[in-house]
Amino acid sequence: MKVAVVGSGVMGPGIAQVFLMGGHRVALTDIKEEALTAGAREIKNSLELMVSKGISDLDVPALLENLETTTDLATVKDADLVVEAVPEVIEIKKKVYDELDRYCRPDAVVVSNTSAFPLPDIFPQFRPGNFFVAHFMNPPQIIPLVEIVKNDRTNPDKVAWLKGELEKCGKKPIVINQFIKGFLINRMQAAMAREALYLYEKGIVSLEDLDTATTACIGFKSAWQGTFETMDYIGLDTCAFAYNVIFPDLCSDTTVPGTIMQKVKEGKLGLKTGEGFFTYPDGAADVSLERQSGLLEQLKLFNAYLLKK
Repeated sequence: MKVAVVGSGVMGPGIAQVFLMGGHRVALTDIKEEALTAGAREIKNSLELMVSKGISDLDVPALLENLETTTDLATVKDADLVVEAVPEVIEIKKKVYDELDRYCRPDAVVVSNTSAFPLPDIFPQFRPGNFFVAHFMNPPQIIPLVEIVKNDRTNPDKVAWLKGELEKCGKKPIVINQFIKGFLINRMQAAMAREALYLYEKGIVSLEDLDTATTACIGFKSAWQGTFETMDYIGLDTCAFAYNVIFPDLCSDTTVPGTIMQKVKEGKLGLKTGEGFFTYPDGAADVSLERQSGLLEQLKLFNAYLLKK
């Protein structure tokens, strides 16, 4: 199978790597040659890191022989699957879709990596039935989950086909049956972030302790036990009692918390500016590499756990 990934920015190279590791031919395309050079280097470095961590025993040079990088979008002509990963700007996406419509085979599946837009609803005339969303998580070559988002016009056979192909690539795809703001993961993360920010702004707990609560308890358990499994484990009667007490007291604000807005106003945007809630004196590259190394160790444990399940 040939997969074309359109956009060699934050997500494109990692998505390309997923399909390379799945044994497919991959074309990574972008309008900027320098973005393609950086993307190819990122893929090579990531593959070598995975081998060094024992995540993969694949032959890196052999895999890279199946990678094509090009500024010519016509490379999608013989692609079975096209993944759009361009910036979240509707005008840019429209231009890309107009070009893809000229080049793609009639039976090709086209998906967008958008994290927010209901694109098949916005562009209903573009590849109806064969165009939907496949939202990868960052970094896509490591995080197992992929959100497949469809509507009532999406061809169910195409969804089932993509789900199967992603599973062959080692992913854990889930299907969301209608477009809803934020899809699934962003909604769940936003709900927890809202409550965390509320507790911090009220002076109830520090940022450091809130992050410790996530990594040392919520995240620690959630890697192995889902939300509904956890409720079953606790006991639904106990959950009902606790939720009856807690739910009325949870934050229900519908505006962005002032803490974040103040940080934005000050230009303290997080890792990319060297400071957000915390400071990052080592720079983004070192922090990102450390994060990726930690996630790879977690992936190794996750894969081993799945084999036993």
